[in-house]
Amino acid sequence: MGDELTLFFGGDICGTLGVDIAVRVIPELLKAEKLDFIIVNGENAAKGSGIELEQAERLFAAGVDVITGGNHSMERFDLRAGFGQEPRILRPANYPLAPGSGIIAVRKPQGTLTVLNIQGRENMRPIDCPFQTADRLLAEQAGGIVMVDFHAESVQEKEALAYYLDGRVSCVFGSHTHTQTADERILTGGTGYITDAGMIGAFHSIIGSSIEAAVARSLTLTPQTFNIPETGEALFCGIIARVSLETKKTLSLKRVYKAGI
Repeated sequence: MGDELTLFFGGDICGTLGVDIAVRVIPELLKAEKLDFIIVNGENAAKGSGIELEQAERLFAAGVDVITGGNHSMERFDLRAGFGQEPRILRPANYPLAPGSGIIAVRKPQGTLTVLNIQGRENMRPIDCPFQTADRLLAEQAGGIVMVDFHAESVQEKEALAYYLDGRVSCVFGSHTHTQTADERILTGGTGYITDAGMIGAFHSIIGSSIEAAVARSLTLTPQTFNIPETGEALFCGIIARVSLETKKTLSLKRVYKAGI
């Protein structure tokens, strides 16, 4: 419809299988849901750590507009150097002095849509304050629709940031836990929210990684290789938001959950 914008946010893409299934499903979803804007989190695409440029190009060709990141985005030295060369690939904005950017404004026929990528600190690496980072970056924006990918472990912290930004951004969608939550809602100020959009990757896995390695880690309390299944049935998760072009408020939310594909 001409008075609203429909956007999709896809949860963390895990491994080559996650990229493959995203490239297959996104064009179908784009057509079926008449999507205007597509964002996916790609921090686990390259065997769990970051995203390779070739993988990103495949996603862009499938219809993705922006790829967000998280705590694994900066782990591979060979990929870290690429941040900033492709502005559509973000990393969390509150990493101090890191290469690349955590925010991008994209012009569409319907108007400007800004994507802000922030990382939490509770039970995670201590980096700059996500609340203050959001304040600073939002103050520099000229308005328009703003979608926030909050890559965080703590539900409390995710909800706190959503309410803190309520009415100032269109959507706050959580990532990182790889498990889709059933708590999508529109807050009193019009901001759409979900604690976690889920993941795109192996269906028969433990949050996207090898079942055997995850069980061994829990049994032995020792580090295990983060093996990501690259074949088999897949899971595709995310959330669709319809946002008013006039008020910039979220009008509706719909979870996407496709299992065993």
